[in-house]
Amino acid sequence: MYKNHFSLNRLPFSAIPDVSGYYPAESIEAARCTILQVLENGTGIPLVFGETGMGKSLLLRVLEKSFENDCHVVYMANQRLRRPKSLYQHLLFSLHQSYCGMDENELRLMFLDHLRQTEMRCVILLIDEAQTLGRSTLEELRVLLHNNHGDNYVTVRLALAGDHRFEERLTHPHLAAFQQQVVARCYLEKFLWEETDAEILWQLKQAGCETPGSLFLPEARKAVHQLTEGIPRIVHQLCQQALTFAAESELFCVDETAVRTAWRLLQQLPISENRISRADSNDPSSEVPKDGVSIIEFGTLDDDDPIMPSFDTDSMSDELAEFPVELPPEPEPPEPLETKPAEYAMGFVNTFKIPLQKFGPSFLGDTFSDKTVFKKKQPVAHRGESCQKLLDELSVMEQLLTEEISVINKMKKIESDCLSRRVRRVSPTDILAGFPELPKKK
Repeated sequence: MYKNHFSLNRLPFSAIPDVSGYYPAESIEAARCTILQVLENGTGIPLVFGETGMGKSLLLRVLEKSFENDCHVVYMANQRLRRPKSLYQHLLFSLHQSYCGMDENELRLMFLDHLRQTEMRCVILLIDEAQTLGRSTLEELRVLLHNNHGDNYVTVRLALAGDHRFEERLTHPHLAAFQQQVVARCYLEKFLWEETDAEILWQLKQAGCETPGSLFLPEARKAVHQLTEGIPRIVHQLCQQALTFAAESELFCVDETAVRTAWRLLQQLPISENRISRADSNDPSSEVPKDGVSIIEFGTLDDDDPIMPSFDTDSMSDELAEFPVELPPEPEPPEPLETKPAEYAMGFVNTFKIPLQKFGPSFLGDTFSDKTVFKKKQPVAHRGESCQKLLDELSVMEQLLTEEISVINKMKKIESDCLSRRVRRVSPTDILAGFPELPKKK
């Protein structure tokens, strides 16, 4: 919308990497020259480090544009190549070769065979978001640089870009050999105020604006640098939003008010007033005050105001004394389990409805007689053998039940000890003694 409003031939600010909008700031231009020299000579691996929005992807795209006529450039971004197999599949896909239905060794041989038959001088791999690469993939890249030198092979050259996580990953002992192949480390920095100012004017001039200084006023450019802290991607986003807001408001220049309003729109923050119209743009009362406009205040904190109220411990003790603390009575210790094994076993028999004819007389003890239980007589020889077998089984059962009763008694004793330790009477003075002493109010 603002392209026609300001008579521009293209959009000057893009949030995605655009080679035509590359501005040679100090840090990114130094990195471009260093990496360009290393890749041309093939002396090692150059690395680029920078946080999100610093221009890593744009730098690799510019390098890709520089080598596209002499070398076959493969640009890989955020592919999460955790394994060498995924690496070779992506390489063969970029080289328009078959990559399906093969294992890792077959993919490697297929890639090396393509290098032997290609007419290009070299193959350059530009890998973005290198922090997502696995250690095995990095080691495979290092080996790939050494296994393709010869009369029949072209040279594979490599450049990687990532954030601080990639730099930390390279310190792993397993990547010591990879680190030895690194010959250049480039760091992308934020824009200085002079760079932000020059970059905005340069982008507007490249877009066809004859007087960029009158379109984007100096105080507006300064507000852009203050709000974005010189991060290139956010600078472009804010400038684009400011131009859009100015066009919708029918303004023919972007001032500080438009920039700060665009920043609130970009951050999805509430705006106190509606869109500024062209008629109200010259009204001083409609301008946002300059003092502290870049700060969104949700409250104030004064040094004189106490963060926590002061307490008078003496008066608190008197007040708490009027309300005595009532604690539950201490529980009585449980009585030990004195059930006899035979009676415990009878309860087990009654619960599971086991016929008593299967047990011998010794299991019943003195409480029951043979007449009340064993009404049906059995032959003497058969009854003796079965009784002996049951006696052996019941002796084992009686021993297990005795051990189980002992464990239950120990558990009840432990429970009683825990309750007696947890429940005790405390006074308000004891409660206050647990808090740190606070200074008395003067």
